[in-house]
Amino acid sequence: MKRIYIVVAVCVLTLMIFILENNDRRPLNTARPNTPPFPISMHYDGKWEGERRDISGDNICLETRVIGTIEQGMVNLKLLYNNTLLSGWVSNEGDLALYANSPRWGYRFMGTAKKERIDGEWRVTNAPCHGTWYLKRVGG
Repeated sequence: MKRIYIVVAVCVLTLMIFILENNDRRPLNTARPNTPPFPISMHYDGKWEGERRDISGDNICLETRVIGTIEQGMVNLKLLYNNTLLSGWVSNEGDLALYANSPRWGYRFMGTAKKERIDGEWRVTNAPCHGTWYLKRVGG
């Protein structure tokens, strides 16, 4: 009887090790590449502030302020409620390519800059959260 318990324990342990070692976790967010995917624009350089609004109605999806800068076409933004950083670039047409650093939430931010304002949509891949966001230029 003792041998059966030992054999079962070894089998369970072997199965657990196999599952854990073959469970490749993919990152929730794509790392920002070293080079932009398009020619960048410096027309939008300055200090920016705004908000991210949720339309899902889920309690986990809090609205938050967004602040940051664009310098030499490089975008650096921060979601204030959890300090998630969004970085990327802005194109000549005003399109933004943004990459989040959150280890917990799979953020996807899309947006377009027009003169003194940026408008866009956002979502989270691993939660029901989604909505709109905007920024206004507050300084040069």
